[in-house]
Amino acid sequence: MKKIFAISGSTKTSSTNGLYISAISQLLGKDFEVSIFPTIADVPHFNPDLDLADPPKVVYDLRKTIQEADGIIISTPEYAMGLPGSLKNLLDWTVSAASFSDKSVLVLVASTQGEKAYESIIDILTVLEAKISSQLIPFAKAKINHNAEITDHETLTKLKSTVHAFVATVENG
Repeated sequence: MKKIFAISGSTKTSSTNGLYISAISQLLGKDFEVSIFPTIADVPHFNPDLDLADPPKVVYDLRKTIQEADGIIISTPEYAMGLPGSLKNLLDWTVSAASFSDKSVLVLVASTQGEKAYESIIDILTVLEAKISSQLIPFAKAKINHNAEITDHETLTKLKSTVHAFVATVENG
């Protein structure tokens, strides 16, 4: 069974991005075990002085979980025309450990617009040397229900294709 680690870029307890992570988990099927990072709100502000051999425990655990995962899912909104600061902060903590290097990552920007956040996270993960499968879902809240069922046919079709591409990168190592 392949291990997938999912991260929501939203700090909201109940978010649209959490629903999309659930939807993706269902699309992945029984050959994948998906664990979800509890909350990005608990990751301390990035500080290079603390990014040494003994980083904060939450950072150590995050890096270890990413390293042990066969693939990563990141679903994020866009805040103020950009990537949410909390998610950028989490990504900053992974740079020195090369956590995303050669890692299969499914990136979903599920927001009202999302273009700026989409460009930003693709740029960041490219620098971090991740193997990226990605999709932008504008007006995302209107395309999924509270049971994590994607109600927009075109979005579901595209997401199935994106998930298929992600699975291929995970399975090919």
